[in-house]
This record gives sequence, C-alpha cells and structure tokens, in this order.
Amino acid sequence: MNHCCLEFPESAGRTVEHIRYIYDPSGAPEVDIRFTDGVSLSIKLQIGMKAEGELYRTCEGDVQVLHRYPVIQRIADS
Repeated sequence: MNHCCLEFPESAGRTVEHIRYIYDPSGAPEVDIRFTDGVSLSIKLQIGMKAEGELYRTCEGDVQVLHRYPVIQRIADS
C-alpha cells in the first residue's frame, strides 16, 4: 500500500485561531485553518478510488500469487 504524507512547514510555530470544515456540494470539501497572525491554511479534500488485483491459486490452505496487476488509482473530479 502506498502512503502519502503532506507536511506544511510554513505553519510551524503559528498559533491557531480556529479550524473550519467547509462542505460545498458543488466542490471539494475543505479544511480551513486560520492563524492568529491573519494567515490561513486551506486543505481541499478529494474523494478517490483505488483498485488492486491479484490472480492466485489456493491449495490445501496455501495461497500462491500467480500475478499482481498494477494499481489503478483515480481521484474524483470536483
């Protein structure tokens, strides 16, 4: 499984004033973090789909993977 980590080093040391979750049915959900110095960090969330496939054989409880297919990943359009 591939993991992805987003870091926002520009937010280090800032004090958070408030955090808002914004949902607009016509667009992507968004997390808005407002800092006390007037700067905001906006994080837009996208829904996606991931498909993984394997061809395998089982024999007496053992699983033998014959082929692993490439991962197909798609992020939904906003």
